[in-house]
Amino acid sequence: MADKYYYFDTQGNDDEAYERALNFASNLVKESKELNKIIFLVASKNTTGWLERLFGSQTVKKMFSGASFLGTNLKIETVRTYKGSYNNPSDVIICCGLNSDEIFKVQDYRQIDAIIAIPWIKENTESWINTTNAKKINKDLSIDEAENVAAYPEPSAIVKNAFKELTAVINTSTGINHPSDNSRAKTYVKALHKYEPELNSDIICSYLINKLGWKVRHADDIRKLIDTLNSGKFFKGGEKTGLQLHYKRWKNS
Repeated sequence: MADKYYYFDTQGNDDEAYERALNFASNLVKESKELNKIIFLVASKNTTGWLERLFGSQTVKKMFSGASFLGTNLKIETVRTYKGSYNNPSDVIICCGLNSDEIFKVQDYRQIDAIIAIPWIKENTESWINTTNAKKINKDLSIDEAENVAAYPEPSAIVKNAFKELTAVINTSTGINHPSDNSRAKTYVKALHKYEPELNSDIICSYLINKLGWKVRHADDIRKLIDTLNSGKFFKGGEKTGLQLHYKRWKNS
């Protein structure tokens, strides 16, 4: 699962960003003994214009099967064809104009070491950048170590206590898939939604992923529960009474 997140502060047809991304990814591979492949991840086989301008159309066709660049393995994959595996981290992913949901989809894959995002429309990638607190790659390929000013803040102490408690009692490898874990999560979300002044799903997802080590897809299950209640709708499951007791426990812990 990736633990290194980077992005370029750009959008639209920025061919230079793709060349810089390749150079940056190549440096990551050279500096590591474990990394051996760079993946250009695209939305579909028809969205390779940037790469064709960089490598030429014939080379791009070959890259769908794999090619070599300065001793590094390069491959083009689509969001649909790129699959997770149980291999140790070995891939550096360059996300070509993908939106946040598309990047989140692959982020949990075990074989990924680093993700580099090149936005097509900035707003469509901001959720991923802010949730992961991705670092900006400057034009000279240095890393902007300053904290991302747009990064989500941490939730309130009460919310943190609630999700620390939830994390401690559920099977985090499966998230809230088990019926008992699912029921507990729904109870906790109901209690927080009822008594907290505000319950922001983006802030909580960021906290679950970055501070409590949740996988993206499991944190997204919590997001869906929160968004359901915030939209005025309801979901089945979880306790209906005694919610205040939970809230008081988190408040006093």
